[in-house]
Amino acid sequence: MCTCVAAALVAITALPVSAATAMHEHHVASPSDPSIEIYVRERLPENTTPDTEEGQAVLFVHGATYPGITFDTPLADGESWMTRMAEAGYKTYYMDQRGYGESTRPALMSEPAGDNPPFARADDVMPDMDAVIDFIRERTGDDKIDLVGWSWGTVTTGMYTAKYGDKIDRLVLYAPVYNYENEAWTSKLADSDNPDKLADVGAYRSVDREQADARWADQIDADPVTDWRSDAVFNRWFDAMLAMEPGASAEQVKAPNGVLVDLWEVFNGRAVYDASKITVPTLVIRGDDDPTATDADARGLYDELGAATKRYVVVGDGTHFLCLEKNAPQLFAETQLFLDSE
Repeated sequence: MCTCVAAALVAITALPVSAATAMHEHHVASPSDPSIEIYVRERLPENTTPDTEEGQAVLFVHGATYPGITFDTPLADGESWMTRMAEAGYKTYYMDQRGYGESTRPALMSEPAGDNPPFARADDVMPDMDAVIDFIRERTGDDKIDLVGWSWGTVTTGMYTAKYGDKIDRLVLYAPVYNYENEAWTSKLADSDNPDKLADVGAYRSVDREQADARWADQIDADPVTDWRSDAVFNRWFDAMLAMEPGASAEQVKAPNGVLVDLWEVFNGRAVYDASKITVPTLVIRGDDDPTATDADARGLYDELGAATKRYVVVGDGTHFLCLEKNAPQLFAETQLFLDSE
């Protein structure tokens, strides 16, 4: 049995750039709703096909607000996380959950948010994830794939692996949230008249550029913030998300609010899945300045994992958005080191 806790607080060499990659786009029908199609982006080493490339397949799963393009946004050197993984020989994929990015936006997202209840909780998207994972398994010929979840994506990938671990080889929980009381978040989500109750949040929420910038910048323990985060990367990322929004002149990114119901439970210390049922090798990794995925929550999750092989890594000078920051190469290298290990 291999169980270890590690802290990555020093520089790690960036993953090598070895070859060009090719991007392909797919849509997978939801088995629970024929009107919903789930967007899947595939990135492979150039001049390969998913059934002949020998590398492992890995699926990236986004968090609560921002879609999968986060994993394929180029950093200052022009390389995204997915590009680096594909160059290393991996068959890389990301999916957009229903209501996010380039997946189907239900009609209720065109109506006033308050007219409908929250939708797309973690349990609701399990059939969609299963369909996408089966699509990848069939396309690649891989019996099992690797999963990388970010933020709420650690809830969906954790829940999925707890239920369908026979389809997963290794699991990476990046910036995880699990079951730790987080007053900073519950105070934001609570009903103003009844702090023990989730506010009436409606079906979806909208985030503009200034709000996204402020949330991220507030976590950066540096002055100026550009010591950790490039303005060009931030604008490239946000512009790409706006381009996915319906309407030619969208100025806000919309996201379903089912996740807020999940997070209300999580941040009140009530897990929405059982980590003890995860038995595949698992990496828990976070930035040390992340106020959402706290050290206490990550360590509690780590302790509850049923995996015989597990690792906890902390990357210094990193926020909840570490994958787009100056120390992103440490996150990428630690992830690949774990996925490459025997």
